[in-house]
Amino acid sequence: MPKAESASNEAIMLINDNPGQETRIAIMRGGRLDDLLSERPATATSVGNIYRGRVTNVEAAIQAAFVDFGHGKVGFLHVTDLHQKYFPGETKKEKIGKKTPRSERPPIQDCLKKGDIIDVQVIKEGIGTKGPTLSSNLAIPGRYLVMFPWQDGAGVSRNDVDEEVRRKTREIVKSLEKPHEDAGLVARTAAFGKTATDLKRDVAYLKRLWKTIETRIEKAGVPCELYTESDLVLRTIRDQLGPEITKIVVDSESAYERVTAFLSVVAPRSAPPVVLYDRPTPLFHAYRVEPQITELLQREVPLKSGGALVIDQTEALVAIDVNSGRSRSAKDAETNAYSTNCEAIDEIARQLRLRDLGGVVVLDLIDMRLQKQRREIRDRLEKAMEHDRAKKTIGEIDRFGLLSLTRQRMRPGVDKEHFRECDVCHGRGRIRNGDSLGSENLRQAAFLLSRDEVGSVELVCHPEVAAALFASRRQEFVALEEETGKALHVRVNDRMIRDQVDLYAYDERGADLPIEKFKDEPVPKFEHLQKEAELRADAVEQDEDDETNSGSGRRRRRRRRKAGPADAAAVALSEDLQRELEEIEQEELRAEAEAAARAAWVAVLEGKGEDLPKIASLADRKASSSNDASSPDESGSGGKRRRRRRRRRGSSDDAS
Repeated sequence: MPKAESASNEAIMLINDNPGQETRIAIMRGGRLDDLLSERPATATSVGNIYRGRVTNVEAAIQAAFVDFGHGKVGFLHVTDLHQKYFPGETKKEKIGKKTPRSERPPIQDCLKKGDIIDVQVIKEGIGTKGPTLSSNLAIPGRYLVMFPWQDGAGVSRNDVDEEVRRKTREIVKSLEKPHEDAGLVARTAAFGKTATDLKRDVAYLKRLWKTIETRIEKAGVPCELYTESDLVLRTIRDQLGPEITKIVVDSESAYERVTAFLSVVAPRSAPPVVLYDRPTPLFHAYRVEPQITELLQREVPLKSGGALVIDQTEALVAIDVNSGRSRSAKDAETNAYSTNCEAIDEIARQLRLRDLGGVVVLDLIDMRLQKQRREIRDRLEKAMEHDRAKKTIGEIDRFGLLSLTRQRMRPGVDKEHFRECDVCHGRGRIRNGDSLGSENLRQAAFLLSRDEVGSVELVCHPEVAAALFASRRQEFVALEEETGKALHVRVNDRMIRDQVDLYAYDERGADLPIEKFKDEPVPKFEHLQKEAELRADAVEQDEDDETNSGSGRRRRRRRRKAGPADAAAVALSEDLQRELEEIEQEELRAEAEAAARAAWVAVLEGKGEDLPKIASLADRKASSSNDASSPDESGSGGKRRRRRRRRRGSSDDAS
C-alpha cells in the first residue's frame, strides 16, 4: 500500500489582513497549504451568532419551525434542535451529551406557535434559496471551554486522547465555578493537559460574556442579535491554535496587536511566537501560497501521477470524479487504478477541507476488483480526514466504485465566496443554440397568432437566434403568416443575452396585449376532432366531384418527375400495394375453399353426417372486419377515401 504523504506535524500560521477589505489566514505544513480561511465584510458568516427571534410558521408535516431572527431569510429550526425548555410542561434540565431522542420529543406544533419568541443560534449557513439552519441549544465557546446555557453537567471533548488525560481534565472541569447556575461546561480538545488556572481564566471570560448577553436580552427588542462571534483572526486563534502551530506571521499592525493581546489572555504561557511581517513582497507570495489558492478556484485538480480530480458542486451533493489521465506508472491496470486512488484520496481529504465542501459527497473512484484494496482505500480516507474539525460520516465503497460520505459545512465555501451565478446560463454551464430557441418561440408565436384578439406578434431576439430562425425556418415563418393572415415581425437586439427571446402581442390597432393574462383554451375532445375530420373529408370529396362534373373529363397531364428515394409511408399508402394485398387475400380464400371442398368430399365418401365447413367469401370477410372495427368504412374518413379510390379506378376502367 503506498504511504501517505509524510508532512511535518509542525505548522506555521500566516495572517494576511487588509483592514476593512479582506482577511485571509493560511496554515502551511511542509510548504503545502493545509487550511485556508478568508472573510470579507460582504461575505462574513453568521454561524455561531445568537439571536432572539420570532416564530413565523410551524410546519407539522416536516416537524420544523421557521424563525425570523433579523436577517433577510428566515431560519429553519427542526424539532431535533429544539431545547427541552420549550417542551410543554417540561421542568427538567437537559443533560450535556444526552440529547433527548426524536421518539421521546413531543410534536413541534405542541411546543411552538406562530408569534412565539425564541432564542436561537445559527449552526449552518443557507445555500441557494435555503435559509440558515438554527438550533435553540446554545453554545458559547471560549479558548478551552464551551458553555451551554440552560443545560446541566460537565464533560470533555470526544476526540481520541489518553483516557487518563480525559479523566483529569473532567475532574478539573467539575471543580470549576460555573459562569451561570443554569449552564454546563465542556472542555475542548485544547484543554487537555492544561492546568486548572488556565481553565479558570476561560471561565472568567465566559462569565463576563454571559452577563452581557443577559443585559441584551432584557433591553433589546425582537428580533435582535444577542451574541456575535469574534472576527476571523481571533476566531481562528481561539479554535485552531494547537501545539502543532509553532509560528505565527502577521502582515498588519492592527491584527498583530489583536493577536498578541488575545494570546496574553487565553494562552499567556503556551502561546507560539508572533512576528510582524514588514517586507515589500506580499506575505502570501513570499510563502508560495497564492499559486495554491488559484488551484482551489479550478474545477479540475491535477495529481502528481498525471491523473486529476474533477469537482462539481450542486445544491444536492458534491461529486468528485477520479480520472487516471496520463497515470501509467504501474505494471498493470489494477495496480495503476489502486495507486491512483491512493493519491486521489489524500488530495480529496485536503480539497474537502480547503474548499469546505459539505453535505453529501460522492467519490467516483477508479474501479478496483479486489475487496481488500477497497477496504484499504476507505481506511486511508478515514485516516486522512482525522484532523478535519468538521463532523463527518464515511460509508463503504459499493460495487459501482462509489464512496459516499457526509461532511459538516463549517463556513461559506470557496464557490460562494469567489463566484456568482452566470447571468446567461444561470449556473448550468451551457446555453441553448439559436435553432432550438427559434423553433420554440416560433411555436409560441403561432399560438399567439391563433388568438382572435391578436392582430400581430413581434419577436425580439439576439442576432444569432434571428439568423438561425431565417436560415432554417423561413418557409414555416411565411406559411404561418399566410395561414393566419396576420403579421409576425422579428426585431434584432444585439444587447440581449444569447438565449433570451421576448414575445409581444398587439391587437389590430397596434395596442399592446398582456400575454400573461391570456387564458388557455379548453382541451379539445376527441369526438369533436373526428367530426371535424369527417366534414373536411366531405368538403374535399365535394370539391373533387364538382371539378369532375364541370370539366371536359380529360385529366390534366402531369410532368414526370425523377424517381426519389424509397419512402416507407408513401409505399404503405399507395394504391398498387392495396391492390396487391387484395389479390393475396383472394388467393388465400381460394385455397381455403379448395381445402374445404376436399374435406367435404372425403366426409361424403366416408358416410359421415357432420355439417360441412362453411366457406367465407372475400366480401363477407370484409364486411365482418368492418363491423368489428365499429364500421369505420361506413362513417369514417378512411372508408370514404377507399370509396373514392374505387370510383376512380372504375371510371378509369370505363374510359379504357
